[in-house]
Amino acid sequence: MKAIRKNLGFTLAETLIVIAIIGIIASIVTPMLFGTTSDAELKAAWKKAYSDLSQATQLIVVDNGGSLAGAFPGDLAGSEDLKNAFAEKLNIIKDCSGVSTYGGTGSGVSAESCWHTEGNWSFLNGTTDSNYTSPGLILNNGSLIRFGINKSDCSSIVGDYTNCGFIWIDINGFKDPNTRGKDIFGISITSNALIPYGARGYYDPSTTCIEGSTAADNTGYGCSAKYLYE
Repeated sequence: MKAIRKNLGFTLAETLIVIAIIGIIASIVTPMLFGTTSDAELKAAWKKAYSDLSQATQLIVVDNGGSLAGAFPGDLAGSEDLKNAFAEKLNIIKDCSGVSTYGGTGSGVSAESCWHTEGNWSFLNGTTDSNYTSPGLILNNGSLIRFGINKSDCSSIVGDYTNCGFIWIDINGFKDPNTRGKDIFGISITSNALIPYGARGYYDPSTTCIEGSTAADNTGYGCSAKYLYE
């Protein structure tokens, strides 16, 4: 009976080997699983953020008689007023004013901690990006947003349409990856709607949204439309 009981058990060496094998498998599988989940969550968050910003834009359009053309005069200097208009429609926890060039009286989103500073965020190809002095906001969900006006009359030609300005949003705030095309996405503001970068000829997703590519054109800009419409 003693011999039978002994044969039914595991030795310490055997147990350690099994634990080691489980650890190796977990180290390989876990990053893959969490990486996939993380990517899916970021894309879902981007779609939600775009929907929220689109709704806010429609309210601002209504406030301005059906068109944003001329609503924020001064071209680049109208950026602060644009930011203020969105601040009234969104749930925010911080407001960062741009420098005087953008119509503000502050130091800009990077200096006022509403956006990343130089070297702390990057393009999809791995090159780092710089500081920004435009105005911006932090939403109550932690998202970072910065704004800018190109042409107050919404006549700036991009792709096959014209726009007034832009919005950039980091959907998960200061948390990694802090990369354009992963958690940072760009949007065109037209006279009456939003259009994601990468749509309608403004940045081609086939050249600006390639995972793992270090090509100069692979900025991540086109991912905004690619992931929104998947």
